[in-house]
Amino acid sequence: MLAEKFFLLLETLRSHSYPDGACLYFTFAGQPPAGEKDAFYRAAWEAGTRAVLAHGGALSHHHGVGLNRSRFVRDALGDAFHVLAAVKQALDPNGILNPGKLGLASPFGAVPWP
Repeated sequence: MLAEKFFLLLETLRSHSYPDGACLYFTFAGQPPAGEKDAFYRAAWEAGTRAVLAHGGALSHHHGVGLNRSRFVRDALGDAFHVLAAVKQALDPNGILNPGKLGLASPFGAVPWP
């Protein structure tokens, strides 16, 4: 478990409410050992995002998915992911518009994750 390996502080803010739920913003803070900051950052996002998706939450609100969450788009969309891929292919057959975003492959190679 993430909290057992690293000191972890989690803060939550509810910013928008709707009849079917609310938009929650999370702030993660921790003190990982030297050289483990990237692993901590990735593990915190991985654990939080997997928990949200497992409980029916949305991957993103109004800020978009970005590079960080693009690796979760396939899981978030489930069987509808192929629709996104087909629309992208139809509108951008050369893959030049935002290559490698939204969890889709890039014809220019792997997109680095922050």
